[in-house]
Amino acid sequence: MTTPRDPSHSIPPEAPDPDEVTATASTANWAGVRTESRWRIAYAVAFAIVLVGGCAAAVLNPALRNVPDVAVMDGSWAEAYQAEFDAASPLLDPARTVWGLIDAGLFGQGRPGVLIGTDGWLFSREEYATVPDAAGAIALWSDRIALVRDELAQLDVHLVVAPVPSKAAVVGEHAPAPLPTEAARRYDTLLDALEERGVVVSDLRPALGRVNDPFLRTDTHWTPAGAAAAAQAIATTVRERAPFAGLGETSFETTLTEPEERWGDLTTFLDLGPLLEHLGPPPDLIAMPRTTSLAPPATDLFGAVEVPVTLVGTSFSADPAWNTVGALREALGSDVIDAALTGLGPWEPMHRYLTGEALRSSPPEVVIWEIPERYVTLEGHVPEAPAW
Repeated sequence: MTTPRDPSHSIPPEAPDPDEVTATASTANWAGVRTESRWRIAYAVAFAIVLVGGCAAAVLNPALRNVPDVAVMDGSWAEAYQAEFDAASPLLDPARTVWGLIDAGLFGQGRPGVLIGTDGWLFSREEYATVPDAAGAIALWSDRIALVRDELAQLDVHLVVAPVPSKAAVVGEHAPAPLPTEAARRYDTLLDALEERGVVVSDLRPALGRVNDPFLRTDTHWTPAGAAAAAQAIATTVRERAPFAGLGETSFETTLTEPEERWGDLTTFLDLGPLLEHLGPPPDLIAMPRTTSLAPPATDLFGAVEVPVTLVGTSFSADPAWNTVGALREALGSDVIDAALTGLGPWEPMHRYLTGEALRSSPPEVVIWEIPERYVTLEGHVPEAPAW
């Protein structure tokens, strides 16, 4: 049985190409927190610093005296000079901060990689990007996922795929622009392709849509509440499509820490440096959950402990701040091994898991594969033919 799609997730109208998407709202995007007069003063000071400091740094920089001893015609001299100039320039970081300030405040944009929405919301530009043949990329990803399913099936292990929808699709009211057509259709196209190949897949959009704050304002990732909602959706799919012995037999308890301020990964693309706290978007407040088992400790010290579920994925699962693994344990009523990795995309963690010793020596009953949907049409992340 396939989880019914939520009809509220309709395809938005065709949007501009991602290269044309810019967040034109400037300081108003910080929800009125920063006043226009402070920005004007900052611009004036910034411009003066760039003019005076830049000229002084260029004249006094030691790179002018330490001329690189490399070839000129092939560009090596220019590259070596630039590297030495940057290393010796005391104003390089302040200059980046100045231009970051101008970009964010005056033009409503950051460095390539981030898009500025409304009310202090930041979005990854990767969500708006697709390879030229998006349908072909999704088909190839789906074929590779089916091969992973078949590989796991040889060990009597069931695969459940959990695509993470784009932030701009879930909280589109804060986005700088609608997703382009191909990106807006990406999630449904992926689900349809996987279901055609008989892959068990969990649609996380309805669950995330019921959460007040499913994603962080200044970060690519979901909130702990979003992770918990996704875990409940995945658990429902597992119970319906891939049940296992011991499902629901272990009780867990989740407690929250005191809320802490956290600037997300997308703020690094604003290049505001030490001015981020004063002129950037307000930080997110996160009360980090901690999930613990209420079951008594095992009495057999020499018995092998078999964990029936393994979670493979990206930083959506690997970062303990979201408590994705803990939320899955509580939702499934079962222990879960965390095999997710940060900074490698969704394919490499699964490739390492399939070729590692842990799978062969102690195979679980279910593998849950968390895949951020943007990766299936992102340049450089289309998986190669597997070699396991």
